[in-house]
Amino acid sequence: MLGGVFTGSWLVGHLFSKHAHFRERRAKVVRVVTSSEIAHAGGFVSQAVELTAANGLVVNLRVLRPAAINGPLPLVVLLGGHRTGRDAIDILGDPGAMVVAALDYPYHGPERPRGFVESLRAIPAAQRGVLDTPPAVSVALDWLCLQPWADASRTELMGVSLGVPFATVAGALDRRFRRVWLIHGGVGNREWIARGLERRISNGPVRHSVAALAHLLAYGNSFRTEEWVRRIAPRQVVIIGAASDEQMPRANVEALFAAARQPKEILWSDGGHIQTTRSEIVRQLLDMVRRRILEEPDGVGGS
Repeated sequence: MLGGVFTGSWLVGHLFSKHAHFRERRAKVVRVVTSSEIAHAGGFVSQAVELTAANGLVVNLRVLRPAAINGPLPLVVLLGGHRTGRDAIDILGDPGAMVVAALDYPYHGPERPRGFVESLRAIPAAQRGVLDTPPAVSVALDWLCLQPWADASRTELMGVSLGVPFATVAGALDRRFRRVWLIHGGVGNREWIARGLERRISNGPVRHSVAALAHLLAYGNSFRTEEWVRRIAPRQVVIIGAASDEQMPRANVEALFAAARQPKEILWSDGGHIQTTRSEIVRQLLDMVRRRILEEPDGVGGS
């Protein structure tokens, strides 16, 4: 009886806003660990960076930038799938005449929990990682803006697929981003989770129940994209949908665009939903972003 009451109260607590956490969790960087730069064919380098904030928040990212730089370059902070930073080289390749900083989610639990018990034990770490992602973006930006190769006046945030809800929150809260890109995402995060479970759970009612629980445990009510996207104005929001997206219906993408305030723009990429195995889609999207940034009146930074 008491166990059921405790569990119910604990779950109900997930319905309440965690917006204050996003602001309070941000803290000053007190420790920086950088790996040696690695040179890649095509004239760019990569570098792994680990930042530790005063409150213990640990942020891992990988920076891609041209090997030869004559001055500060436009900076794009990227939130994509799990371990995007670690796999940035294979996913993104040459960043061109700009700096790309790909963040990992601040999840520090088991990589692939095995069995029911280990999965349960991983929930607290996963929840901390979810809530810590928006402040992790700001902590990373604090360090990035101090680097000689980054133009702090030309910073952009790019949320891709799973990264869209987090980028919407981070972009709304951190006013240093002059523009926010929301790519292959939309409204309806709970329905999105359900669609992602289709291959694993064939029974519709069971699948939607699992998705509802996952959405609740991930504090889904605190990441409603249609609410946060309104707060990004007066900075620009660019929404890019996939013309043949299997995971995110066109109506959900258009609803996200409708929820955003001016200035805003909606574009469409060819093909299906972005995946790490679809390198041609990844490169197409990066080219769309890079072309827009580098063709603007303020040019290509110091390159």
